[in-house]
Amino acid sequence: MDSMDWIILKTIDAEKSLCKTAERLYISQPSLTYRLNKLEKEFGIKILNRHSNGVSFTTKGESLLAYAREMLEKFELLKNHLQNANDPIKGTIRLGISTVFAKYKIAPLLKTFQNRFPNVEVVLRTGSSTLQLPNMLQQDDVDVIIRRGDMGWAEKKHVISEEPYGIISSIPIEFKQLPSIPWIQDDTTTITQLDKEFYDWWMDHFFTPPPSNIIRVNSIEASIQMVSHGFGWTILPKMHIRNQRSILFYPLIWLDGQPMLRKTVMLYKNKSAEQPAIKVFTDFIINEF
Repeated sequence: MDSMDWIILKTIDAEKSLCKTAERLYISQPSLTYRLNKLEKEFGIKILNRHSNGVSFTTKGESLLAYAREMLEKFELLKNHLQNANDPIKGTIRLGISTVFAKYKIAPLLKTFQNRFPNVEVVLRTGSSTLQLPNMLQQDDVDVIIRRGDMGWAEKKHVISEEPYGIISSIPIEFKQLPSIPWIQDDTTTITQLDKEFYDWWMDHFFTPPPSNIIRVNSIEASIQMVSHGFGWTILPKMHIRNQRSILFYPLIWLDGQPMLRKTVMLYKNKSAEQPAIKVFTDFIINEF
């Protein structure tokens, strides 16, 4: 079994067809079948199930596929290491960035990074922290994500910043007044851990659920506009109101005196940490924050 066999197995898994695999790899279908038959004899197993609409891996074939994937990853890491041993760091990093972080933070960071590492290409995608970014990372559509809010993750994770989470209003306000003033909610976001924490904070202070006099809007920007025109209050991390002098910010404090904080985290897979371009980027972000 050699590197070409690894590539063949991985391509079959992607195409689910021997004909399409042969076309994609620019080899004849008889040559492809010959190599598969040779592999089956070498390992003494049946690798594929044939169907009228394509092929699928047998249980033992799946084990061989997993080995092929692992070997291709190791081969790529070795190649990158040897190529970059005495040369400037180069390569490509695919980033998934939360829409909010992209709006307020990423541009100056990327400018500094690319000045230091001009041979590293950065491919940037933005998306929602709750669904899109985790899916991108799980499906290997990106190498690294920076998302707003913590999440369970068994591989590489760094908290790169924490900021106050609080109530914003255009007029001076006391917390005891909140139940009688409309709460402006952004309906485009799903329930987050901070939403649950705010509910707990509210129950600690008022002993009854949050008010029903809610004004619902379809974006964070709309909620800020409604607040700035005096229609009520909303809850947001402080980042959203930077440079807006007409809006007041009241941090949420727990009864024990601890502030409620919004984390921004950087996540990536263990295998990515060994790639030079990704390593210099993640180290750069950690050092910057």
